[in-house]
Amino acid sequence: MSHLIQRGGLPKGQWRVGTGKYSVIVHFRSWGVCLACSILLLALSLVALRVGTASYGFADLWEVLSGGGEKRARLVIVEWRLPRILAGIVVGALLGMSGVVFQTITRNPLGSPDIIGFSMGAQTGILVSVLVFGGSILGSSFAAMVGGTLAGAVIFALSSKGGFGGVRLILAGIALSAMLGSLNRWLLLQADSDAAYGAARAITGTLTAVEWKEVTVALAAGGVVMLLLLCAQRQLHLLALGEQRASTLGMRVNTERAWLVILATLMVAIATTTAGPIAFIALLAPHISKQLTGCNTPVVPAAAVGSTLLLGADVMGQVWASELPVGVITAAVGGFYFFGLLLRKETR
Repeated sequence: MSHLIQRGGLPKGQWRVGTGKYSVIVHFRSWGVCLACSILLLALSLVALRVGTASYGFADLWEVLSGGGEKRARLVIVEWRLPRILAGIVVGALLGMSGVVFQTITRNPLGSPDIIGFSMGAQTGILVSVLVFGGSILGSSFAAMVGGTLAGAVIFALSSKGGFGGVRLILAGIALSAMLGSLNRWLLLQADSDAAYGAARAITGTLTAVEWKEVTVALAAGGVVMLLLLCAQRQLHLLALGEQRASTLGMRVNTERAWLVILATLMVAIATTTAGPIAFIALLAPHISKQLTGCNTPVVPAAAVGSTLLLGADVMGQVWASELPVGVITAAVGGFYFFGLLLRKETR
């Protein structure tokens, strides 16, 4: 058995399983993170099924999931809570994977949809849809996707002028976010109190109103895009080494980078369409997964961590406060996390 699993000079935490051309490189720490997150997701899902405005025991859950139970219990568990749980898992995975792409491409740990302007563009799309054109809160998901995608396209075009630069991308994103933020505040001030309150809740990001049709679309579209990114992991690994080295190894840097940006943007668009703008998951998940695995591009672990963070935040919002939007929880957790990193670095 020992000759089938060898270290062979590979980086720490990686082992070669198999022999010859039938061998594959396995990163056991990444598998460990994914397994731990899977266990946490199962536990969080059970809690999410039980808690809320109506609480149910394990016997009630088993009865409903087996096809029986009271009509009210079936409605709450199957039609409301199960879609919400699945949406949290899918949206968290999409945001986590997109964060890895943005941080790798920008070569900056702050590279994420929150920083480069996608989230603010999505908020602008929602506000314009609801406050200017009178669209419904639930029907503003498409506007969020359009607004975020347009913001991302503008920022990428500006940062690519005269040669792509990660720092230029971050600066362009911060500048556009500031401008869109001013527009968003102006739109809220012009609206009446009821409309402004509804729009303000919509731009915080929430899983409350998610239904099976949104989950089905997110699973189908998100699954395809995630699979495409997994097929492009080699290009992502090469970009992490630096553009010059990637080009030396035969990679068409500009073409592959544009493809990766498109995939990451689609991921955030699908997530935003499903749950609205949710802050910090795309920023936190890559950071945490890199620390846990030691990988530079932990795509799958970041998906697992992102799902765990988002579902955990949603459960916290249900347990500690009555239906607090998950976007509020993730923003608070993200702020505390980076304050902790800052304090830890200062003590070293």
